[in-house]
Amino acid sequence: MKRLSLALGLALLVGSGTALASTHSDYTKSFPLQTLKTFAFKDQRRISRDPLANNAIWANDVKDAIRRDLNSNGMVEATSGTPDFYVAFYVGLRDRYDMSYIDYGMPVFHRGWRTGWWGWPRGYDVWAVPYTQSTVIVDVIDAHTNQLVWRGNDVDTLNTGHPDKTLSKAVDNVMNRFEHDAKRSGHLG
Repeated sequence: MKRLSLALGLALLVGSGTALASTHSDYTKSFPLQTLKTFAFKDQRRISRDPLANNAIWANDVKDAIRRDLNSNGMVEATSGTPDFYVAFYVGLRDRYDMSYIDYGMPVFHRGWRTGWWGWPRGYDVWAVPYTQSTVIVDVIDAHTNQLVWRGNDVDTLNTGHPDKTLSKAVDNVMNRFEHDAKRSGHLG
């Protein structure tokens, strides 16, 4: 029993390490992101399976985190008139399984039709560890043309068991990419 507990613990440790968080972004290289100064949140209609559709707390937390990050970079939320850009955001959750195996253990003798052989039993050392894959997406839309000019996403920082701590971190990761890309686009133009 002790050996089984050790093997299970090791499988959970190995399995949980394979889903690493990452943040990515892409933008229209010809668009001068560094010129954006005022923003507003785009009115969004969410489908029923969207985690933010029925969770106003998460939606407000994401919006507040985006607002805080943009304000800290000198951008102002437009209260009247047309802003320079609109912000839209999404959260996606998907139940996944991390398949792991342990390639050691007690080999056994397999009896075949004509011969036998030593080896590990099939399926003996395979473990399926369930987890929830999360994605946070933030879009920047040019207010004058209504075209997407920047998109950032963060995968697997949000932990649904502790959203109060990790939702804001996922948004911060994405918005740091926006700040980086805006500075970079200034050097290109």
